[in-house]
Amino acid sequence: MNLRNPLAVLLFLVSLSFVGQPAETENVVGLSVSIPSKVLNESREIQVFLPDNYSEGDTTYPVLYVLDGQRFFLHAVSVEQSMSGFEQTPEFIVVGISKNATERNRNFSSNAINFLDFIETELIPYIDSRFRTSKDRMLFGWGFAGGFAIQTLIDRPNLFNTYIAASPFPVSSKIEAMDKALSSNTTLDGLLYFSSDINEGKSVTEGTTQLNQILIDKAPESMSWEFRELEGEEHRSSPFTTLYHGLRKQFHYYPELQFSSLEDFQSAGGLEYVYDHYKRRASAYGFPETLSDWTMFSLTRNAIRANDFNQFEHFMQEFKPSGFIDRIRVSRSCLMAEFYLKHQEFEKAKELFTIIERSHPDAARVLQGLSDAYKGLKQDERAKTYDEKAKALSGNN
Repeated sequence: MNLRNPLAVLLFLVSLSFVGQPAETENVVGLSVSIPSKVLNESREIQVFLPDNYSEGDTTYPVLYVLDGQRFFLHAVSVEQSMSGFEQTPEFIVVGISKNATERNRNFSSNAINFLDFIETELIPYIDSRFRTSKDRMLFGWGFAGGFAIQTLIDRPNLFNTYIAASPFPVSSKIEAMDKALSSNTTLDGLLYFSSDINEGKSVTEGTTQLNQILIDKAPESMSWEFRELEGEEHRSSPFTTLYHGLRKQFHYYPELQFSSLEDFQSAGGLEYVYDHYKRRASAYGFPETLSDWTMFSLTRNAIRANDFNQFEHFMQEFKPSGFIDRIRVSRSCLMAEFYLKHQEFEKAKELFTIIERSHPDAARVLQGLSDAYKGLKQDERAKTYDEKAKALSGNN
């Protein structure tokens, strides 16, 4: 380009400006739908978010109904994206039920019966007919909406499978009705997850404490429930924590199982608990009953971290026949073989490194491990051969 030509310079600068201009597009999350309601005699605004893979295949999805959608819909979508992305939950549809600022909490108090009729007879049928739903429904509410969720469980316990209530109130006035519901319906099999912060007002803490106690006394064995007293939160932050933990409770059997320590593993019930978890996981979600490679490795790693050779050897004898050594990362399998070296179990270290070598013949770490194992077995020539191979590979890399 001739930069001494003024026209050429101008065109060059214009092209740079065009190339460097940021591209902006609308960031739209889900759908907005206005539903004309005969029950409420008005139109209701809802938001619907469909999972990333919704357009692929014919899978049906659980649905999370979020009260006060104008406030919590985007948060619920964020939680769905994060939890399903990390394979902690299946993907699910999120439906936000919004209200106008002028309504305050009328929907959850004086107009609660009509509002619940709208949800049952108009909103849910619309969602079920319009989208591929699995009939697995969850209801989330905070504050007055949390109290509404608990009242819904009392009045229509089969409308949702899961009720998540953050800092619900008023609750004390519902205890008598809950007592009757628990006494008359001994086959409740849904989940109630509710919370309060230890520093919240009496209207929340007293009510949730009373609810917790009556559930301890009278909840049928078929019912799943959990009360969580939050620490470090306050009324306005409790919904964010509660929704996350409530969904974790609901989808407890979905993720691959892991423990933070051997103590946690033993407290949970040991291998009996682990195998039972995978049976329930298979029954609920269609996964294989066999333990996942990640679970087998993470349990074995916990024994390594605790330097508990007896527990480590027990895991190895239990899991090794599954062939998981061949399927996990070479760094993870080497970690186990090196633990044998650490405890001078040279024959077992050699055997494990030999298995790993079949899949990773050019891994210097594996060859060095074999060299160390043969040194421990006083087979110096074999040790030297593998040592040289390992050094050659290390040098090339």
